[in-house]
Amino acid sequence: MRKLVKTVNVATDETGEETFFLDYYILEKEVQVEGICVSRFGLEIYKRARRTDGTPYAEYRKVFDVFQTEAEASEVLHLLARNTVTPISMKEILEDLLGNSDFAGEVSLVEAV
Repeated sequence: MRKLVKTVNVATDETGEETFFLDYYILEKEVQVEGICVSRFGLEIYKRARRTDGTPYAEYRKVFDVFQTEAEASEVLHLLARNTVTPISMKEILEDLLGNSDFAGEVSLVEAV
């Protein structure tokens, strides 16, 4: 499951023009723990924008199996959104917050769409 929790418009110039969007998602996955299915939760930040030539641009980072409850994931995700954390810095911020530097299920991508 992938659930959109918040979208942040980021304007960086003096006109207030929206230069990019950050979408914050909670990821849910069922895993087997000692023969029992349990839900584990992760996070995704998806950045979408247009380059100056109009070409669409996307960047994202996902980390899986980080939280045991959706409430924990939601609390951290709202903190990331409040501070406008981007995909590129997400891993380092989570390492500082959670005291963990090993995210076994991590995926990231930067591409022109």
